[in-house]
Amino acid sequence: MKNKYLNIFRPISEGFSNTFRIWMREFQLIFSDVGVMILIFVVPLIYPLLYSFIYYPEVVRDLPIAVVDLSHSADSRQFTRDLDATPDLKVATSSISMEEAIMMFKNREVRGIVQIPETFSQDIAMKRQTTISAYADMEFFLYYKALMTGASFVSLETGHKIQINNLMNEGYTERQAQITAEPFKMVDNAMANQGGGFASYGIPAALILIIQQTLIIAIGILAGTARERHIFGTLVPMDRKKMGTFRLVIGKAAAYFTIYALLCIYMLGMIPEWFGYGQSADFTELIALIMPFILSSIFMGLTLSVIFKNRESAMMLYLFTSIPLLFLSGIIWPLSNFSPVWLAMREIFPSSNAIFGYIKMNSLGATIFETRKEIMSLWIQTGVYFLTVCITYGYQVNYSVHLRSELASHSYREIRQKIGIGD
Repeated sequence: MKNKYLNIFRPISEGFSNTFRIWMREFQLIFSDVGVMILIFVVPLIYPLLYSFIYYPEVVRDLPIAVVDLSHSADSRQFTRDLDATPDLKVATSSISMEEAIMMFKNREVRGIVQIPETFSQDIAMKRQTTISAYADMEFFLYYKALMTGASFVSLETGHKIQINNLMNEGYTERQAQITAEPFKMVDNAMANQGGGFASYGIPAALILIIQQTLIIAIGILAGTARERHIFGTLVPMDRKKMGTFRLVIGKAAAYFTIYALLCIYMLGMIPEWFGYGQSADFTELIALIMPFILSSIFMGLTLSVIFKNRESAMMLYLFTSIPLLFLSGIIWPLSNFSPVWLAMREIFPSSNAIFGYIKMNSLGATIFETRKEIMSLWIQTGVYFLTVCITYGYQVNYSVHLRSELASHSYREIRQKIGIGD
């Protein structure tokens, strides 16, 4: 009876022991490679801080503008003062010609121009519509946003005041004039990004993408290094006892999961706390989303790693995919305007659903149930990529075993010639 139990538990014990050995060996490979160490630790630790400091404060305030006042009236001067009073704009100069304003704009002394027409005061007195021209700097989108927001707000408020004064001149009381001029009063409340900041909107998406890209590239670099070091360019060493495909995949995945689980606490927990980004999701909800994201990214990286023949190949993946993946996430261009082809394409990459789900949870306060589509998609990707990595690594393991058996019956030179490797 005792031998029976030993026969049952011995394979299980050996399986755990071999998996642990692979886990520790992967750690050894990671911590002995300076390039991978920089990619896995320096980039995720430094980039979130760097991005957050660059975009802090998150909105453009006191944008310097030039006001070309052709009216030179009390009304135009009041309009200029109102522009300067907004938090978005700062009137650097006024009462100049358009040519002077354009020259200042070209010299980067101002970032926008507002032109008040010569008939401004007359149009108001005659109850005619007048035109305010705003010339925005489109070199940087936030400059355009600041100028148009400030100029539009002052124009609307000025028009509202003019309408109330005209109604009061017709015999309305001030209260009647206000209600007539504005029968529906709209009060806007930003639900998620209350300050309208760029970092609160873009940095969370960048953090998710950094996690995926550094993880996949690090796995690819180590795979390329393994092929460069091994005599026959194999991904799995031939001089080691066959560990089994399942144990090989689980051992490798455990090493990366351990590291990136800790990095996610820093990137998705501490960074938003330090810089005041939205944090509506609790720890349990984030785990429900991030766990399948890390696992699917790991298995995707292991699947792709078989195509890399050297270390440099993995970096090319980063250069060609990072920006497209940011667009495919759905935070730059709405998913409702995606064609079916691109909607299907985005489902290939774990970052697409992870970014969308993270913003819904952390910024909009969505629950696990409300984010179930993204979570289920990530678990489906985890299952699919687990199968693909088992198939690809199973082939690599069998290939190494085959070469090892060939070496036992043929000479080293014959094997190299047979598989097409020169001397």
